[in-house]
Amino acid sequence: MNLKGNVKCIILALVVLGVGYAVTANATAEDRLKSGEAWNPSASDQWVATDGLGRPLPTFEDVGATRSGKYIACFYFLWNGRHGDAGPYDISKIIREHPEAKDDPNAPYWGKMYDPHHWGESIFGYYVGEDESVLRKHAQMLGDAGVDVICFDVTNQLTYPESYRPLFKVFSEMQKAGNKVPKVAFLCPFWAPNKVVRELWRDVYSQGFYEDVWFYWKGKPLILADPDLLGQGAALTSTGRQPIELTDDTVLAQKFSIDSPFREIAFISPTWHETNSAVNIVLRDEQGKKLEEKKKVEVSDNIAYIFSLTKPYPTGVYSVELTKAEGGKVGWWASPVPREDYSARANATHAVPNVTWIEATQDGKTIDQLLIAAPITYDEEREKILNFFTFRPSQPDYFKGQTKPNQWSWLEAYPQHEFYNDKGEVEEMGVGVAQNAVDGKLSVLSNPRAYGRSYHNGQEPKPEDCNYFGMNFQEQWERALKTDPEIIFVTGWNEWIAGRFDINAPFHAPTPVTFVDQYNEEYSRDCEPMKGGHEDAYYYQMIANIRRFKGVSKMANANPKPITIDGNFNDWKEVEPKFYDTVSDPVNRDCRGWGKDMRYVNKTGRNDIVEARVSYDEDFVYFYLKTKGAIQGDLTAANWFALMIDVDDNPTTGIKGAEYYVLPAAKSNARGGKKEMTFKVMTNRHDSIASRAQADNVDYAVGESEIELALPRALFDSEDQKAPTFRFKWTDGIDVLADWAQFTTNGDAAPNDRFFYRYSAR
Repeated sequence: MNLKGNVKCIILALVVLGVGYAVTANATAEDRLKSGEAWNPSASDQWVATDGLGRPLPTFEDVGATRSGKYIACFYFLWNGRHGDAGPYDISKIIREHPEAKDDPNAPYWGKMYDPHHWGESIFGYYVGEDESVLRKHAQMLGDAGVDVICFDVTNQLTYPESYRPLFKVFSEMQKAGNKVPKVAFLCPFWAPNKVVRELWRDVYSQGFYEDVWFYWKGKPLILADPDLLGQGAALTSTGRQPIELTDDTVLAQKFSIDSPFREIAFISPTWHETNSAVNIVLRDEQGKKLEEKKKVEVSDNIAYIFSLTKPYPTGVYSVELTKAEGGKVGWWASPVPREDYSARANATHAVPNVTWIEATQDGKTIDQLLIAAPITYDEEREKILNFFTFRPSQPDYFKGQTKPNQWSWLEAYPQHEFYNDKGEVEEMGVGVAQNAVDGKLSVLSNPRAYGRSYHNGQEPKPEDCNYFGMNFQEQWERALKTDPEIIFVTGWNEWIAGRFDINAPFHAPTPVTFVDQYNEEYSRDCEPMKGGHEDAYYYQMIANIRRFKGVSKMANANPKPITIDGNFNDWKEVEPKFYDTVSDPVNRDCRGWGKDMRYVNKTGRNDIVEARVSYDEDFVYFYLKTKGAIQGDLTAANWFALMIDVDDNPTTGIKGAEYYVLPAAKSNARGGKKEMTFKVMTNRHDSIASRAQADNVDYAVGESEIELALPRALFDSEDQKAPTFRFKWTDGIDVLADWAQFTTNGDAAPNDRFFYRYSAR
């Protein structure tokens, strides 16, 4: 379709009816994209929006300029659609329709025990992890928010390749199209990461699988895993053990033989909750010769630590000994083993691959004990893994704080702890929407005393006092913003589901029908918008706080130029600022949903709006739009291109903040009887300015991939007629008079979702 030069008149028909921020992009944006530099080509941090609770996003004037060296991580879930096809079972709907079910584990409305249940319904429905349309929206929405990395939950020993492969593909495509999207990393099992880390190494990192979307931290790809626990073939635990304290003159030693090379030995020690404990470690050969020694190794209570050797040692017989270093109380966990048939009994008690236990001694005398340790077999793959990644172990507990160097939090109860790197700098803090905790202990979110979305000041409000303002979330944000770490970890984006348990579940304070990590709207922790309820309130709350943390880029100065509405768009080339939108984001969806028979199909995506501009003179304000590729669609259709304008720069007036809607319309050609495209202006204004505009005729032109139009300056009345200031938004394929969710789930909006561009000539 070639429409270049199709110049018509706009008929300004006033019909009773009834948010925003200007964006610019640096002139060298294309060069920066090619260089791989992190950037935001659409300048989405300059967009303005007011959420459904009336909270405006901070602007440059509110929070100041962007700050370098500040990052946001967000917990992201790959498991939707990966645990069977039963359901979906929506907990909130079940309890709303059958209140008695919450106390009846045998109610027929529940899925089977351990089946995943949704706490609510996403704005995108009950989607699955391979839905590329949803993944494209996630890339766009999280990129717009300022999220730098999404961290996949693979803590359940599953990596979900059926989900991460399409996500890598979509995020790479979006990035190559010129968009700022989050990079990716994995959060691995807390206590036994070896299987998952090696699987990810073999399937993703060693293969260079979409390496353009990997997140780098301190110069290497980030992985959230404990490197001390890699390769460890035996679990180090205090369960069933007894502590032997190391006094100032005690020497404990464990002798063993090993039939493969090794380079590390793992230990676990009690400190009786003291926090300044340390040990000295020595490795000796079979004759007692000292091979290596490391002094003042810091030890945390019952947390594994590693004695890393300078080189691999061959098969043979060795002994390792511990003594107390200066500091707090410390010991070595042991298990009683009689000296008769010691090796067989010891290996049955604590089996370590390739290791045979020989004897334990205290101050040189043999004792009837096995001192718990784990020599780690040397293997080339593990060495490659250790050298390839930046490791950051995750602290699973919500209350303990940091227990080893370079550890990160993923979720904590308020007040959250600071987490330091090995340089002593506050590197990371967690911020969460809600926490499955009760009475200061890890618990379940189905317990009404849990720390829900409204929890603050140390208590959960009564149900009638809960609301959508995110008091828990905000309390945690304020704590993190005051501390100002290098990176803030947000939990979370799209968890949505939880397995069903019963009153006998092995968790603190379970309920008759138990759900650990999600339960309902109050007791859940996703920021992804939902259908109904709080809708997108937590998404915009997250954005607001990210801006307070990272700052906001400054909008370029307006540079208006004379415009002639003639279908020749060359006169727009020097007009500034340029307002950019996400590329390749119109909604085109066709994918299965959760369950056996659900499918989501949406073909409202049509024209990909990529750029907008504004100019003005004494008589008119001019608008320009550009699409990626030729303009498509029925130009007379009601949901073709529409322009929303907030002329008073006030999101609380008008409808959705806009006083004028410039909409497509059809008129009959008097000579041929055919319908032709035109526009009509719909307004909720009833003053004299709007009335005078009714009789004006204004030109527009549609080119192959561009549109330009002009509206009378009389519509943009302000105290300073020389400097118009307003908000505006273009859409295609969207019913602009419907609810805000349509701007996320249908067509294309520029800027995205609730956002508006803001134009200011002042």
